[in-house]
Amino acid sequence: MRSQLFTSMRRATTTCRGTTAVALVVALSLTGLMIRTAHPAGAGLRSDSGDSGAAGAHNVGDAIVAAAASQAGVPYCDGGGGIDGPTNGGVVEAGCGAGTKGFDCMSLAQYAVYQATGIVLPGDGTQLSGVGTFVPPSDPSGLLPGDVTFWGGSLDHFAHSGVYAGNDQVWDAVGVGIPVQLHTLTYLESIYTYDGAIRYWTPPSPSLTPGGLDAPVVGMAALPDGSGYWLTNDRGDVSAHGDAVDYGSLAGATLAAPITHIVSTPDGRGYWLVGADGGIFTFGDAAFYGSTGSMRLNAPVVDMAPTPDGHGYWLVASDGGVFTFGDAPFLGSMGAAHLEKPIVGVAADRATGGYWLVASDGGIFSFGAPFYGSTGGIALHEPVNGMAPTSDDGGYLLVAGDGGLFTFADATFQGSAAGVSLHAPIVGAAVDNADGGYWLVGSDGGVFAFGGAPFYGAD
Repeated sequence: MRSQLFTSMRRATTTCRGTTAVALVVALSLTGLMIRTAHPAGAGLRSDSGDSGAAGAHNVGDAIVAAAASQAGVPYCDGGGGIDGPTNGGVVEAGCGAGTKGFDCMSLAQYAVYQATGIVLPGDGTQLSGVGTFVPPSDPSGLLPGDVTFWGGSLDHFAHSGVYAGNDQVWDAVGVGIPVQLHTLTYLESIYTYDGAIRYWTPPSPSLTPGGLDAPVVGMAALPDGSGYWLTNDRGDVSAHGDAVDYGSLAGATLAAPITHIVSTPDGRGYWLVGADGGIFTFGDAAFYGSTGSMRLNAPVVDMAPTPDGHGYWLVASDGGVFTFGDAPFLGSMGAAHLEKPIVGVAADRATGGYWLVASDGGIFSFGAPFYGSTGGIALHEPVNGMAPTSDDGGYLLVAGDGGLFTFADATFQGSAAGVSLHAPIVGAAVDNADGGYWLVGSDGGVFAFGGAPFYGAD
């Protein structure tokens, strides 16, 4: 399909195409800058091949983001780039000499939108109207990943553009000497006024679902305020319970590897699914920062944890290899160590920015996070298969396949499913941040609520 823009825009007047805004951009502090660091760390990686950015895209908006993300680090070239990729714009400038290929702000958006939709966003100011949905600047919460944002004037006379990536971040080519990278909305608003965005795709309608997942269920994720939770199975089907909204799933998709977990964004307005190959699938406001889906791994990925601000995440493989994306720092791994038992989970310490790894014997490995204890020296009836930190990160709980529950530091024991006749093993746990209770979930979709955690339903 070939179509044109929502309204008239003059690409020739965009300051990201010349030097007008360059001095301003360079002079400003780079506070708020988010450079994509989709570099895997740890022994889980055999190949140094980079991620293309396309793995994990499940709808058109995500595909637009993935196309923009795939150009991370490409130079800024005034007048360069287009629907087929980076080119030299014919202007010799810092970072873009003769023969260097790159993008400017509008051509990056052109490339990303075209790759996902076939829509051509011309840059000559002669676009037809009637294509796309306008997201007004008064409604930034209405932005979805894949929306094209415009800055610095009005929709028919803008100074800058970019591709919204979710979690208040934008992929863009902001000016001379600055390659394609992520910037926060706050950073861009310190330079430009925000003019709004246009959505060139139709998102799926959010809806509440009553459950009904086919086994095996592999994980659960709770809303941050404890008002609901999601469950997922190994095919990536998702069910939402309580106030949790179903933002989409992988139902009907052909997967290269089974799904191993579901993780909520910090604001509860989206979630990630992670595959055993490290493929990342984003829904709602969850942003895609990269994956290991195109890499050869020594061991399967078993879990992921987002950073406190949701602008990055860690993946962990069963051999203890840790892979970092977005603003997630690499603080160490067990990839080169001899493990008695495989790693089965990872959890972020929001207080310190560190993380914990947990092994199936309940051994805990702390990286930039305090060690509160483990079951590494205890004879367990069934292996540990997950952990969850308390709401203040002052402790954590471990859960075993027989429903046994082990608490450390300020985590309070409020009951377990140990000794209960289970129809299927327990596969995960989530903490109710509202009152400190918790839920356990079985592979058959059965949910067990403890403490003040409400029961919202099961599958």
